[in-house]
Amino acid sequence: MDKEKRVSEKRAAQSRKEDAALNRVLIWFGAAVVAELILLLLNRYYINATTRPGEIEFQGALLAAFPAILGVTAGGFVLCLVWLLFWRRGGKNIVLPGCFTVAFGILMVIAAVTYRFYASGVQLLCGLVPAIAVLALVYYLYQHEFFAVTVLSALGILGLWLFRKANGGHAAVIYGYMAVTAVVLVAAVLVCRSMQKNGGVLRLGGRSIQVFGRNAGYGMVYLTCGIVAAALAAALILGTAAAYYLIFVMVAWLFVMAVYYTVKLM
Repeated sequence: MDKEKRVSEKRAAQSRKEDAALNRVLIWFGAAVVAELILLLLNRYYINATTRPGEIEFQGALLAAFPAILGVTAGGFVLCLVWLLFWRRGGKNIVLPGCFTVAFGILMVIAAVTYRFYASGVQLLCGLVPAIAVLALVYYLYQHEFFAVTVLSALGILGLWLFRKANGGHAAVIYGYMAVTAVVLVAAVLVCRSMQKNGGVLRLGGRSIQVFGRNAGYGMVYLTCGIVAAALAAALILGTAAAYYLIFVMVAWLFVMAVYYTVKLM
């Protein structure tokens, strides 16, 4: 009887854990839907404004208001982030400040990218929003090593897309992105090497955080870092035409990883 009771309690705990993960995924998908709606409205009434009465005036008013919108959203994000940190330190429920922090952060990013990059920025965000929702799904429902593989692959795909889209323009932004990605890849390898020696535990300033499982496989993470680095280097050497085909290579690799980790999960 005691054994059956323990098994029943274990199953109930696992069910609660899965329900909590599913609720978090639904929150992320809800935020993604709202953000995508805002982007679609911006694309229609700001980027592709027509000569219909009021649309050109709205476009001009929004352009003039962007600096103020950026200031308000950035200020709101910082205040909500401080609120979230204080509540977390006090052991309180952080759902409410977390939602406000995410909301102000999303609005701040949308305003900044739209104001700086105009149509290209809105197009980029329209693709990033569902990608982030998928990343949330992977993080909560799959192994954390697959989340790392997905993030690294997404960085590579985004870098190739930006390089091809810029086509010689925004050189500082493109090369800056490539440099940051290179740093992230090296850091990912070093961090994974450290965790591999410590059973998936990441040690930061005396704290130990269990990031990966004790039996996690690190080979695919290392291989992904190498593939992303090779793809970005090849694009820089061979040009935008090669970057176009390399995007499909990276997407295919990510699909293979999705199948691989789904089978492992099952």
